Amino acid sequence: MLREPRALKSAVPPSPDKTRKRGGPTDEHIHGEIYSAIINHQIRPATALQEDALATAFGVSRTIIRKVLQRLSHEKLVDLIPNKGAFVSKPSIEEARQVFEARRGVECILTEKLASTITREDVDRLTAMVSAEAEAGEQDSKQRRLQLSGDFHRELASLAGNEVLRDFVHELVSRTSLIIALYESPGAVPCSYSEHKEIVDALKRRDGKKAAQYMDHHLRHIEAQIDLADHPVRVDFKTLFKPVG
Repeated sequence: MLREPRALKSAVPPSPDKTRKRGGPTDEHIHGEIYSAIINHQIRPATALQEDALATAFGVSRTIIRKVLQRLSHEKLVDLIPNKGAFVSKPSIEEARQVFEARRGVECILTEKLASTITREDVDRLTAMVSAEAEAGEQDSKQRRLQLSGDFHRELASLAGNEVLRDFVHELVSRTSLIIALYESPGAVPCSYSEHKEIVDALKRRDGKKAAQYMDHHLRHIEAQIDLADHPVRVDFKTLFKPVG
């Protein structure tokens, strides 16, 4: 394969929009930062993700940002709309229901499967994650608790050994975070870390059926905290805005 002469390559400086600045953050780093900001509710659903603003924030080219946004689009966290740009995905009510249905089906299967292969080291790792959740709960750190909860489900799926289903769970967990950001009921009680502990205890006993039952209950509990009513709700504004005193 013929190569361009070195003199010609250096004669024309590369366009700043074509290459990443030397020493700048990698694509993987930028993806991780935006991914975390979305699933931890620092960037809300439907928020515009302007390429110029992101490129300036990270000190890289718009080409790099565009590549990262395309990856996030494949992960269902970003919608790329022609002639409008990129936006954080805003799941519909029907999509939200389907995500929870898919999670129950896949994660219960993986949990039951894991019971037959789980090791002492696996149990210790999951137990440590549950302890970290408990600590976040005591500190009343909602963002940290949400992140750790997602990490627990991803780790459990990874330990089960089915790479295809693992990747599917990773996507579904991320999409669930968007759903919670959109539809969580006012005053919703966050899921107790004790539900994760029940799953781990059943896995430790190698009781796959019970572990799957606990997982099903846990996911239904999460869904119960989400207001997925698809009918208009009549609001009594006179009562809502009644003067105080």
